[in-house]
Amino acid sequence: IPKRYVFRPVVERCVARLSSPHPNQRKAGIACLGVAAEGCAEPLREHLAEVMPQVFAAAGDADAQVRECACFALGQISEHCQPEILAYSSQILPIVFALLDDATITVQATSCYVLEMFCERLEPEGVRPLLDPLVRKLASMLEATTKRSVQEMAVAALAATAVAAEEEFAPYIQGVAALMAKLMVLNEEKVYTLRGRALECMGHMAIAVGKENFRPYFAQTMQCACEGLTFDSTDLHEFAYAVFANLAKVMKEEFSPVLAELVPHLTKVIGADEGGLEAQDDETRVS
Repeated sequence: IPKRYVFRPVVERCVARLSSPHPNQRKAGIACLGVAAEGCAEPLREHLAEVMPQVFAAAGDADAQVRECACFALGQISEHCQPEILAYSSQILPIVFALLDDATITVQATSCYVLEMFCERLEPEGVRPLLDPLVRKLASMLEATTKRSVQEMAVAALAATAVAAEEEFAPYIQGVAALMAKLMVLNEEKVYTLRGRALECMGHMAIAVGKENFRPYFAQTMQCACEGLTFDSTDLHEFAYAVFANLAKVMKEEFSPVLAELVPHLTKVIGADEGGLEAQDDETRVS
C-alpha cells in the first residue's frame, strides 16, 4: 500500500494510543510509530515537529516496556529520518543519556541502539556537550554488565560516538582501547559477535582520531583481527575485513608490512567458489 495512504491514519492511531491509561496501549502506539518510521520515512520527516514531543513523552513513561519501545522508535527515526532528525540533538542526547541509567536492562540496551543510530551522522559540535559523560557512562556500563546484548550495544554506541566526535575523541582512546583489548581476544563461539564489535570499534576509532593517535593500538588490533580469520566464523571474518579496510585507510604506508600475509588470504577468499552462483543459474534454467 503506498505510504501516502498509510501514514496519516497510522500516525493518528499511534498518537491516540499514547494517551491511553493502559500501558499496553501506549506500548503498541509507540512501537507502531517506530515500525512506521522505516516505511513512511519521507512523510515522517515532514511531521517531526508534531511527532517528536510524543516520542519524548513516551521515553519518560512510568512503564518500562513503553520506555523500551520509545527507545526503539527513537532509534528507527534516528536511522531513517536523516538529516532532519539531527535538529533535535539537543533534546535527544540528554534523554538517551538519562535512559542509560534506567533500572531496566532492556531499556539500557535499547538506548545504546539509539546512540549508535543517532551519533553516526552527528558532527563533533553536536556530540561535544555530552561527550565526556557519554563516553564515561558507556564505558562503565561495559565494565559493569555481564549481559552480552548490553555489552554489544555499548560497544557499538562507543564506536558511533567516536565517529561523531572525530579528533575530539582522542583523549578517550587509551581507556576505550583498553576495554576493547579484553574483548578482542574472546575465543568462545557465543561471544564471537562481541569480539567482532570490539574490532569494529577499534577501526572506527582509528578513522576518528587519525594515524598519530591510533599508532600505539595498531599492532594489537591487527594481530587480533588476523587471529580472527583462523576462527570458523563468517561474521568474525567480515568484521576483520572491515577493520583491515579502515586501518589501511588510516595507517597508509604503515599498513604495508602486513600485506605479504594478508593479500594471499584475501585472494583465496575472493577466488573461493561456494556454489551460490551456480545454484542461481540452475534455478533460472529450471524456471
